[in-house]
Amino acid sequence: MLPSLPGGAADTHCVMGKDAAALLSRIDDLPPLPAVAARVMGMAEDERTSAMDLAQVLATDQALTAKLIRISNSAFYGFARRISTVREAVVILGFKQVRQVALGASLMNTFRRMPNETFDLDLFWGHSVAVAVAAEALAKRTFTVKPEDAFTAGILHDIGRLVIRQVLPAEFELAVQIAKRGEAPLHVAELMTTGYAHDEVGRALGELWKFPGHLVEAVECHHNETLTPENDGLAGVVAQANRLVLHYGLFCGYDLEGGEAPPVPPDLAAVEDACGGIERVLNRAFSFIEAASGTPDTWYARAS
Repeated sequence: MLPSLPGGAADTHCVMGKDAAALLSRIDDLPPLPAVAARVMGMAEDERTSAMDLAQVLATDQALTAKLIRISNSAFYGFARRISTVREAVVILGFKQVRQVALGASLMNTFRRMPNETFDLDLFWGHSVAVAVAAEALAKRTFTVKPEDAFTAGILHDIGRLVIRQVLPAEFELAVQIAKRGEAPLHVAELMTTGYAHDEVGRALGELWKFPGHLVEAVECHHNETLTPENDGLAGVVAQANRLVLHYGLFCGYDLEGGEAPPVPPDLAAVEDACGGIERVLNRAFSFIEAASGTPDTWYARAS
């Protein structure tokens, strides 16, 4: 018999989980926001920061520098000229693009792989990057928010799930198994087995890491499909990008698999058109993942 949601409700959209801040306080080894990522995030809010200031900070992290250069030379950007240094990346891509790539690549290394788990980090980041790419494209088309903020919020939107996974591995593994059997979506199953909602945990983590309020709000509200870019800014952009990616079955690999995606509702079709089509979203996401963390073959085979 499946565990029950608090109050007997059927969906996490209607149910508050346990106190997310209290969950974070239980973790002795909660990974801090990587030092370089934290400095880059601070630079994003300081108008006095120059492109060269950013390059100097990024150059202090050799692993991140290598990833940044790989991504800069990947199909994600498609430049004919080869980029060989962080300075060149900053000059050619621009401050905002380098900032978002650096944050994304850095966050992808923040949470470690865990032994004997069936949760797949490649699939998780495949979904997150796909939402980031769609959110960035939607922001560019609708002119509602900064595209670099949309990309960053897309990368971050499910980060609370990784916290739940780390703190309650046995309960989270049970949720994964429930979702893999098609008995409930993962975001519902994790609330049933752990008592926590990953959007609320993500909000608490964003506050702990001192993210700007609009990013925290977007993380918290990404499952609210009633939000729109025009009325709700960044939260609406991320919610609709997440809705689009989920519609086409990229659920971190653990939700019910079936045949073709159902017909696209007219309002979601408009979102997809603004993003340039789902194939473009998935191809760009794959290019980023391939350069940042290696090719996630299982995710790409399923998404293509």
